[in-house]
Amino acid sequence: MNGEISGIPVEISRVRAVLLLVGLAVTAYGGYDYVQQTSAIDDAEPVEATIEEMSISETDGRRSHYYSASVTFTYAYQGTTYTSDDLYPGTLDATFDTRSEAESALEPYEENATATAYVEPATPGEGFLKRQTTQGPLKMLAGGALLVLVLTLDAVGARKPGQGTELQPVDDREPRRYQTLFGIDRDTVNDTSKRLIKLAVIVVPLSLIGVAVLLFATETGAREEPTQVGLTDPIGFLLGTAFLAIVVLIASIFLYGIWSYTEYRRLRARIPEPRPPSPFTRPTRLVSILFTNDGLDPYGTRVKRTGFAFVVALFLCGVLFEILVL
Repeated sequence: MNGEISGIPVEISRVRAVLLLVGLAVTAYGGYDYVQQTSAIDDAEPVEATIEEMSISETDGRRSHYYSASVTFTYAYQGTTYTSDDLYPGTLDATFDTRSEAESALEPYEENATATAYVEPATPGEGFLKRQTTQGPLKMLAGGALLVLVLTLDAVGARKPGQGTELQPVDDREPRRYQTLFGIDRDTVNDTSKRLIKLAVIVVPLSLIGVAVLLFATETGAREEPTQVGLTDPIGFLLGTAFLAIVVLIASIFLYGIWSYTEYRRLRARIPEPRPPSPFTRPTRLVSILFTNDGLDPYGTRVKRTGFAFVVALFLCGVLFEILVL
């Protein structure tokens, strides 16, 4: 479907339309479940419950690995006995990155012992044990909203940015800007950033494989107490090496992104007037270029590589932040 909104071209294919509906549905469901959680917490009434059964299950898929804490309990509310297996309010089950996190969630409870459960009067059969929200609905809401945003930006604006861009010969408009970066020759910065990226990509998996091998050897050594890890121990040294390599990887990608952005500016200086809007000030053009696989000219290719570098670097920063802080 093609059209215009206030003179701005809009193109929505069937695939985009389906994905847009999926994104809207995911966003709506995440928001709905979060509202349900907060409503249940605000209106909940405490009741005495008996813990019947507890367990921790592990899910090891090709793309995800997590643990789930399950607890079954019975309680009476207004003369009726109910059975529930909700640790938290809401319909989305909480998941944990490690077994210790799942065990910590179940630590306050024991089988065949009493505990305090909470019941929302409107839904007495959906009692829960922990009066707090989970991150599941917010993650679903954020993921769906991000998908909708990206699809919308991709559908709006010029259809072929970064293609067929006229560049004047280098001899006629030799860019003089950005000959050096941070006082270093720009080609040296480019080569160094690429070499550091390649080195970090090799060091990170090798270090983590070494940690896995050492942990496996430790577990098979008939030791029941938890393994104490220090920075001078082999496992600690490998973990420190992996962490340092990840930091170097992120910094190197940012460095390459900065170099690539200056290269984009040099190419843009060769575009004759009137120049098209910069993709880095028009998100619709940037997203369209990032999602284009073929047909990009040197200018469009440079924009794509620059945007991709910063997206990857920011994603890795987010992953590192979640591991260290959240």
